[in-house]
Amino acid sequence: MANHIYDFLKLFGPVISWWCFPFERLIGALQKVNTNDHIGGPLESTIMKLQLRVANIRHWLRRTDCPEALKQLKILFDKCFVPTESPEEHFKPGSHRSYVKRNGAVFSPYTTHEGNTTIIYHPHPNENPTAGRIEQIDNIITLNGTHTRLLVRAHLPLPKASYNPFRIFPDFPAKTYSTHMKDSLDDVVIHAARFDFSHNRSVFLNLSRA
Repeated sequence: MANHIYDFLKLFGPVISWWCFPFERLIGALQKVNTNDHIGGPLESTIMKLQLRVANIRHWLRRTDCPEALKQLKILFDKCFVPTESPEEHFKPGSHRSYVKRNGAVFSPYTTHEGNTTIIYHPHPNENPTAGRIEQIDNIITLNGTHTRLLVRAHLPLPKASYNPFRIFPDFPAKTYSTHMKDSLDDVVIHAARFDFSHNRSVFLNLSRA
């Protein structure tokens, strides 16, 4: 675990938010090993033997000349664990991501790393950029591959009655917003029925009862 601290820092941010979890998980896995109440030397020996048995099973399951009896076992094995022979082929990305990299910068949802979640973005192509917070990062699987989608919650503009101390510094690239976030539910009107048809078009029908 210690060898991957650098990777964890890049993935999950400051250690104060995740530090004990990987180690506690590893300790929990070791505690589940059946040691027959042995301590000292027999304890380590029992754990090592268990690891060797698991490695041998994985070795046989990856062989092309695997016995038929073990092939039947492999069907059950793959249902319980990640297949070992070709993880790249069997890997399927989840629907959510803890971070995404673009042009050397790392962006994360606020639940993962608050330092990488505040962004300046265009709500729409023709609108001026505004400040927002990344709520969620999703993997969108299409026929052309997997794409990334950011769900962003915008900061509300600063009320006109509020004093903006940065207004007198036009050369300083800062803009003041309200600390309150935009409540997306206020923008919702009603459910809609959707139908996708030709040329990447979708039709929506307002289902308001009024």
